[in-house]
Amino acid sequence: MDVVVIVLLILMLALSFGIGANDETMATLVGSKSVKPKYALILAGILVFIGVFFLSENVGKTIGTNLLGENVDYNVFMLLAIGISTTIWLIVASRTGAPISTTHSIVGSVFGVAIVWSISNGGSFIDSINWSKMGDVALGWVISPLLGFLGAYGVQFIVSKIMASQQKGLRKLEKMEKFFIYFLIVSVCWTQISRGGNDSANALGIMYGLIESGDFSAEHSTYLVLATGVVLAFGLVVVGKNVIKNVGKNLIEMRPSDAFSIQISTSIILFVATWLGFPVSGSHILIFAVLGAGRVKGQRPDKKSFRKMVLSWVITFPVAAALSALCYTIFVLAI
Repeated sequence: MDVVVIVLLILMLALSFGIGANDETMATLVGSKSVKPKYALILAGILVFIGVFFLSENVGKTIGTNLLGENVDYNVFMLLAIGISTTIWLIVASRTGAPISTTHSIVGSVFGVAIVWSISNGGSFIDSINWSKMGDVALGWVISPLLGFLGAYGVQFIVSKIMASQQKGLRKLEKMEKFFIYFLIVSVCWTQISRGGNDSANALGIMYGLIESGDFSAEHSTYLVLATGVVLAFGLVVVGKNVIKNVGKNLIEMRPSDAFSIQISTSIILFVATWLGFPVSGSHILIFAVLGAGRVKGQRPDKKSFRKMVLSWVITFPVAAALSALCYTIFVLAI
């Protein structure tokens, strides 16, 4: 196997670690104090591995083989530039506790590579991108957070009405909140599995790209999927706790019933997108669901935390594009 391919596969695993480190799915369980952080992390690690193994293929193929134009000579150095830039940005952002979009990072990196390819080969930038597939991805970016907001708003509205009709004493309300914990745990587990499948595909896209270019055999893909699941789970457990605490405790105050409203909306949207092969941002869906539920209760997010998140989202695309363009330029000059 070529040395560059080996480096790419190692980088794929490093990217998997970065993806796990930026997974805040368990934030509602922690923020609502339904489950202790250490138990939430262990549960998350197990579930994310299941999601990687069973649900990553469709999204992985979308990212790995369909975003660049037909005329682009898809090569290992492009994949290397994309992998390096995304990994660096994910790990740097995760250390700050800000939840960013892995998908935005990958797509930004693809744009950076496409720009350098069009310049170095004298081609057209327009032809370097599969705009039809890119349009589908961009549409998913816009629609999925909006659906997350509206879905959580609707469920929270219904839940609030139910809770208000049962105000016959603090003890009964506490009993109902404990009841909601079970629904919350189920919906979070569902979300974590779907999130594992969707997010891990951003790393596994490298493998599918190598298969597409003929540099790696599909016969060995199962082993890499398993390894990706293990490393992603490790990143979540070791570093992801920072993001989970930041999202779960700093946006709005949450009871189990509130957290359920947020999570059920997130889980449905994320599962459908993953099943259909659309790469979406689980972070964005979850955050907008939090905002939707908070809107019903008349709560506003913590301004400092929210500004930090929005800033990280805004700069992700250009930073990833610049990093990948720099990396690919170095490779082009070197070879």
